Amino acid sequence: MPLGCCVHGTPLYAALKAANPKVKLVVATRSIGADTIRHDPNVDVLLETSDPGGSFSTFRHVAREIRAQLAQQSIAPDLILQDASSRRGSYALFAAMLHLAPSVGFADAPQLYDQHLDYDPNRSLIDNNLRLAANAPHRKPAVYFTQQDLDHARAFLPGDSTTIAFVMQGSGGQNTGWHDDRFAEVIRHVETLGHRIVFLGTAQDAEDIKRIRALASSFGRSLAGQTTIPELAAVLALSDLLVTLDTGTMHVGRAVEVPMVVLGPSWQKPLEWLPLNNPRVLILRGLDRTDIPANYRLDEISSTSVIAAVDEMLVQYPPSLAAREARIAQCLSTTRD
Repeated sequence: MPLGCCVHGTPLYAALKAANPKVKLVVATRSIGADTIRHDPNVDVLLETSDPGGSFSTFRHVAREIRAQLAQQSIAPDLILQDASSRRGSYALFAAMLHLAPSVGFADAPQLYDQHLDYDPNRSLIDNNLRLAANAPHRKPAVYFTQQDLDHARAFLPGDSTTIAFVMQGSGGQNTGWHDDRFAEVIRHVETLGHRIVFLGTAQDAEDIKRIRALASSFGRSLAGQTTIPELAAVLALSDLLVTLDTGTMHVGRAVEVPMVVLGPSWQKPLEWLPLNNPRVLILRGLDRTDIPANYRLDEISSTSVIAAVDEMLVQYPPSLAAREARIAQCLSTTRD
């Protein structure tokens, strides 16, 4: 699953626990999914699986893995849920292959579930997920980190300087990128104000970050590929502002409640993914459209508008140690190291 999907699943865990604090919540996932919830206090048991791939045999193999891990821990589930990120029909096979408890899910294979839910395009992904908890009220996502993760993040950001984080690459597969020269203008403006800059991304983003840093003549530090998901959350909690494309790290930023300037694509419905009506988030995007022009690079968003948004957010949410400590307090987990 993409990072954004993993983050958008976290409100469901909190809602299920709120509905019944005695429930034992078991989550089977892998890779980024496991890293996202590794320290989530609402998850009682984390089952890490191998890659299901795309064939019937690999799906069956992962189903056997899940059954074996449940048996080893003497867990007999009463209900199997699949959230709204798992809408491919093949994912419904997991519930059918496990055949351990009644199943509920959104995948496009209703005959494989005991109860099927149709995805509601008039709700966000989070609020669709919360339908699995009897239409629980909206909850924000959350990504937790340990003291060790926080210590690593502080080593990346020594001292008490104001830190502005930048995410300049999308997660791939969709046209969500922006123009290098416009990013460079914003970076130069931020450094002129005397703020420290940190660049975030995956290891694959390192060369792109290096290119834009050179264009901006920036002294900012790149952490591309150097953080786990919990460490990324801690870095963002220690930051004072995040300037970001609509990508996975943006959702982690939303989860830790760092103020954000988000550059969103005009062709994607904002309701599903973007943190609308959130005072800590200023979203810049063009008028709604259904087409994606060739070589589209968020052309309708100017560097001037982003600079103005950065200045506005720094006034509305002045960088402070108290704000950072408040973000840390709500995300610091001691339940699982």
